[in-house]
Amino acid sequence: MSRIPNTMIRASAGSGKTFQLTNRFIRLLLSGQAPERIIALTFTRKAAGEFFEGILTKLAKAAIDPAEAKGLAKDVGLPETKPSEFRDALRKLVDTMGHLSLGTIDSFFHRVLGLFSFEFGLGGRFEMMGEFDKEQVRLTVLEQLLANRQVKKTDQDELIKSYQLATAGKDNRNFVGSFVEHLEDCHELLLRVPGSDRWGDPARIWPGGNPWVREKPELPDLVSDWRGHINEHPAFTNEVHRNWNTLADYLEQWAPGKGLFKKTPKLVMKAVEGLADLERGKWEFENRKKTYSVTKEFSRKLGRVLRYCIAWELEIKLERTRGIHGLLTAYEERYDVQVRRAGRLMFGDLPLLLAPSDGRVLLGGKAPDRLDLEYRLDGEFDHWLLDEFQDTSTVQWRAVENLIDEVVQDPSGERTFFCVGDQKQSIYQWRGGDPRLFDRVKKKYDQGTGDEFKVDSLNKSWRSCPDVLRMVNQVFGNAEKLEPFDENKSAIKRWSKIWGEHKSAKNRVGEKGHSLYLQVDDKEDRWPVVAQLLKKLQPINNRLECAILVQSNRAARDLVNHLRSAGLGMPIVGESATNPGADNPLGMALLSLFRAAAHPEDGFSAGHVGLTPLSKFLPPKTAERQSALRDIQRDIYQQGFEAVARQWIGRLDSKLDDFARWRAPQFLELARQFDQSGSRDIDAFLRFVPAQEITEASGASVVQVMTIHKAKGLTFDITIVPDLEGKRLDQARNEALHTQRKNDGEADWVLDLPGKDICMQDDSLKVSVAEARSEACYESFCKLYVALTRSSHGLYVITTKPLGKSQNYAQLLSDTLAAEEDKPFGDEPAAARMIFESGDIGWAKARRAEAQKPKAEPALVQAGRGHVRLARRRASDHDAVVLSGVQLFEAGGADAISFGLAVHKVFEQVEWADDTTPARLALFRETMPEAVDEVARCLANKALAKRLAKPEGDVHLWRERAFDLVVENEFISGVFDRVHVYANRAEIIDFKSDRVSDEASLKQAAEKYGPQMATYRQALAKLTGLAESAIGCSLLFTHPRRVIEV
Repeated sequence: MSRIPNTMIRASAGSGKTFQLTNRFIRLLLSGQAPERIIALTFTRKAAGEFFEGILTKLAKAAIDPAEAKGLAKDVGLPETKPSEFRDALRKLVDTMGHLSLGTIDSFFHRVLGLFSFEFGLGGRFEMMGEFDKEQVRLTVLEQLLANRQVKKTDQDELIKSYQLATAGKDNRNFVGSFVEHLEDCHELLLRVPGSDRWGDPARIWPGGNPWVREKPELPDLVSDWRGHINEHPAFTNEVHRNWNTLADYLEQWAPGKGLFKKTPKLVMKAVEGLADLERGKWEFENRKKTYSVTKEFSRKLGRVLRYCIAWELEIKLERTRGIHGLLTAYEERYDVQVRRAGRLMFGDLPLLLAPSDGRVLLGGKAPDRLDLEYRLDGEFDHWLLDEFQDTSTVQWRAVENLIDEVVQDPSGERTFFCVGDQKQSIYQWRGGDPRLFDRVKKKYDQGTGDEFKVDSLNKSWRSCPDVLRMVNQVFGNAEKLEPFDENKSAIKRWSKIWGEHKSAKNRVGEKGHSLYLQVDDKEDRWPVVAQLLKKLQPINNRLECAILVQSNRAARDLVNHLRSAGLGMPIVGESATNPGADNPLGMALLSLFRAAAHPEDGFSAGHVGLTPLSKFLPPKTAERQSALRDIQRDIYQQGFEAVARQWIGRLDSKLDDFARWRAPQFLELARQFDQSGSRDIDAFLRFVPAQEITEASGASVVQVMTIHKAKGLTFDITIVPDLEGKRLDQARNEALHTQRKNDGEADWVLDLPGKDICMQDDSLKVSVAEARSEACYESFCKLYVALTRSSHGLYVITTKPLGKSQNYAQLLSDTLAAEEDKPFGDEPAAARMIFESGDIGWAKARRAEAQKPKAEPALVQAGRGHVRLARRRASDHDAVVLSGVQLFEAGGADAISFGLAVHKVFEQVEWADDTTPARLALFRETMPEAVDEVARCLANKALAKRLAKPEGDVHLWRERAFDLVVENEFISGVFDRVHVYANRAEIIDFKSDRVSDEASLKQAAEKYGPQMATYRQALAKLTGLAESAIGCSLLFTHPRRVIEV
């Protein structure tokens, strides 16, 4: 059997990327490769599911149909394959289904970390946090970092110094707000680029030496020296004299951050742009169409002033960048200890753990040797298949690069690498996707003289008909018309290199369709024109899938609201994320009610409640109202948020409109989800609800409105693109810090860049700005390309008429599609002009699917339900600490909960109490000093230490082991603190941090926890097969250091 080459495929939109992936996998199976030795990775679970389904479908059809077998055999390059061989391959695939590695790249990293969790110091257990959880732990870490008792004096001084540098040149007195802003913008950047030598280092930015060093004279002195030469120019008009003196007054008081171009901006702009001529003493300027010459002294001294200002501005930018690095590093060190080492990770952490940047190791330096890890992984897989390769980040590639190197360089030729993607669809650069990786990988592996590495390009579309592709080709196929939108010209060079004319494949080549570009005079007319198109196309009646693509979630919501109110008689579904708990009056009223209950002094929340129907159910008098709010707080603790919210919604039932009735159950569902965490923290609930987003479920027979990013990878009969307004295509993203990359994609340096006008005076920064703008232009091309290539038969684009040379999407479409004469479209108030058209709008009715002939359906027999929905019972877990009502409402209640959680976390580190335990606990003393002291006092008690010491004989230890199981027709769940499992018996130890002291309160507390321990005993008996009588239960109360048998 012939050797299977390593292959890279550049697959244009609709050219059969999934077809190529599935065929590659099937060819490997037919070549005798074990399914579990093949790994295929993509970026979404949906894509992974489609990939697996495609493989199964192809194999199943080929296994039973000789014609299908013949066609598939030809497609995979093994024409002699028989149906029986496809059956064998299908059987082999199904038999090993549980061992397959077909999934997302994140799931692969998660799996690898799971295999090596002990080596990474995670104790065999870790969890992935969602966005809301990330925000909560971020606030917790930040609060502790800023708390005086948590930070050493020297560390505090360093933190303050870093903050002063990070905010240099800015009037920012909000320490916490500024810190949070830096975290949101730059924390992930720090993880990718941890080295301080790359942040604001002049030696990296200017290898030949920093050309911007301030002179010793102070700025006011330089300005005063220059000012004396202003009056030496009798040719200056009064206006020119006044402008120069105004500028001199401003510059005498100027400091970085104030804006160099704030006064007489045109004059300063001309001077800065002519800085080189100023310093040579040969400068002249124009004002009101008159050219003025200046003396050499005026010119050179103004040049000194401006150079001083620019140097000072850059000096502050360098300091600020280093200060931000210092702030982030202080936060990161604590975050790593407190969050990651506790086993709470984000998906973005995973590749950084497996392949640290600059050799930096997270998790406090605990990590296996990378070569050892890769050696063990290399034995797992022989064949790698990577999908959507253009969206792979440099960090992700670094994590798998060495493994793939081994495959490509395998001397036997029996291992293979396959990747497929489309650099023209690289629209995720903002989250790390690196389309240049395609070229770097090709250059690295395509160095042989034979066919060891094969590169193919696919431009034949199996998705779109000729009328659709005619617009696509006309927009993107003429490099000369694209050039004006890319000042640096590198984006257009890259685009031209990968562009090829798109042609319809044989399945579409004879089909009719329609593409149309419409222009309106007013931005507000775009939505009405969309409604007109929908009326003409009638996608629902004609049984056509229709999507409307926009650039933002906000635009999606606005358009959905407009179309729903337009009386179109067709369902409009928004695929954008919404906040069901906080995007409606009912939800906002309930949140204000709960906030007022938690914070009686919050006048705004109380005032808001007073303006809603909820106020009718609260006493009018202040004292009585405060008492009622305290009752709400108590009810939340006793019953949970869902029960309390349901009571208040029930009181309003007769007053709710349709939208509120729709949102009410969604609010209750969010409350139920929060209750499952066990928390009764109202502030946490108030943060949780607004952070939860949902997407409306779509389906057949609806018009979908979604973002261009969400539409990537999807196909529709009709695509309408009405939201392409915006700034220049080469408008660089507004990033907090600029990262300059080397040719290998790794970061070279990081800087808080000054404005473009200052950057253009420096050779290094000028290149950086130009590259950033060109990168933005390339990504803009990609986004438009994705939008225009989703349609199979109908493509409709709407923009406003471009004004001047705006260099935006409207200008690009007008330049590439405009004919000599436009035509009117529609006769309604929001009339549009047809700028380009291919095909006819009547195609939609012509393609209406014929009604299927009725088929005899088997009679359905109503089956009796074999089971009933089980009740759920939750044993106490560690998201909640049981307190009395008095304890809850008194000062420090929240601290008691945090303390209880911390005590459990410290006890989790104790495997067996022995001489090594103090050293283990010392790792947590900095972040959890009170909890460590509490546990240490317990271990100093000989009786308690003996209970936690390793006993003689065989014993299995469970620590913080979660469980979910059915016991006596109830679904119960919880977390065991500690369990010792012997051959014929077991012991459960549960830690309690209740502040009990005397015997009476201790006995009362033990009785209170009796039902919980009975549930634990039931659960452990079910899990181990032991009799309940063989299971002992003990409550270890940490404050009095007592053990109570239950």
